[in-house]
Amino acid sequence: MSIPETVLITGASTGIGATYAERFAQRGHNLVLVARDKKRLDALSSRLREQFGVAIDVIQADLTQITDLTTVEARLRDDASIGILVNNAGAAQSGSFIEQSTDSVTNLVALNTTALVRLASAIAPRLAQAGSGAIINIAPSLDWHRNSG
Repeated sequence: MSIPETVLITGASTGIGATYAERFAQRGHNLVLVARDKKRLDALSSRLREQFGVAIDVIQADLTQITDLTTVEARLRDDASIGILVNNAGAAQSGSFIEQSTDSVTNLVALNTTALVRLASAIAPRLAQAGSGAIINIAPSLDWHRNSG
């Protein structure tokens, strides 16, 4: 019986990311969980280790920060056990586009687009060479609307 690939999940501390972590752990996959909230990551990883007996590494990272992003990229490039990337980290903002500050839009693009592309680019060559693996991209809903007033 072969060992299931390790799964790296961004935005793993809550919501969809935590659900993916639980489902993959249930299937026997080891995990690398990435998020900003270390306390939540640690709580989730402890529960999943105890419940499913899988190995879990935690990386506290803010993917809008280049040093944190490059740390996760290096893990994806260098850790041959990782065969699945779940790009789940993301954010949305309420209100219309013109109500947003330039800085908040820049952070939104850094997280929802730049980080997603850089992480996929870090693992894709290795997966293509192996002829197996998966990248799952989950996008937040951007509900910017035209101000009709």
